[in-house]
Amino acid sequence: MIKITLFIVIHCFFLFTPASSHELKEEQIEKVIKKFLIKNPDLIKSILDDHDSYLKKEKIKNNIELLKKIKNPGIYRSESNITVYEFFDYNCGYCKSVVKPIMDILSEDKKINFVFVEFPILSEQSYIASKAALASKKQDLYNKFHISLMKIKGRVNEEKVFKTAKNIGLDINKLKKDMNNPEIEQQLMKNREIAKLLKLNGTPAFIIGDIIYPGALNLNNLKEIIKKFRKG
Repeated sequence: MIKITLFIVIHCFFLFTPASSHELKEEQIEKVIKKFLIKNPDLIKSILDDHDSYLKKEKIKNNIELLKKIKNPGIYRSESNITVYEFFDYNCGYCKSVVKPIMDILSEDKKINFVFVEFPILSEQSYIASKAALASKKQDLYNKFHISLMKIKGRVNEEKVFKTAKNIGLDINKLKKDMNNPEIEQQLMKNREIAKLLKLNGTPAFIIGDIIYPGALNLNNLKEIIKKFRKG
């Protein structure tokens, strides 16, 4: 990046200075660049801003790559050409409000992978719900359980979690046993670490491509963002 920056500065110098001034010795170039930059302070600011923006984008991309390595559950399609990540909490009202738009777009568009990133930050009850949800993967009922938990009106607590689990056919004894698997806590910890790296302080938060969209999205928002992503 620095080399590119220097190239731009040198190129600008030779572009905007008379041809007679171009025959310079190597040791003179540094003085010429310094003089040029002093006369063009806005260029320095522009270069530094661009470089800072570039570093931030690269950092986000790298952290998203780390997120991809975590085996979070979701809805996966063999013909997908886009993956959407959602950080959520079962006690987040805004998260519950986006369930219908999410399911609607997944019903309409069969080329979307949707990854549910458990991110319980609102209460201990949220944490219990996330542990139970991840444990339900062992019985191949995560997606059904996830949607059922999201449809619970009011606060989600331990009693409602196990009642919902029983209603959808989960083996409660096995579920409770699987909730104690240390891999679940490790996964939740990894999700929190990625959220921290991405500076996510609330839910819901969506990641599409290498762009973060904090807050609730409606169906039109999702369609437009996905459309733009596919257009590149």
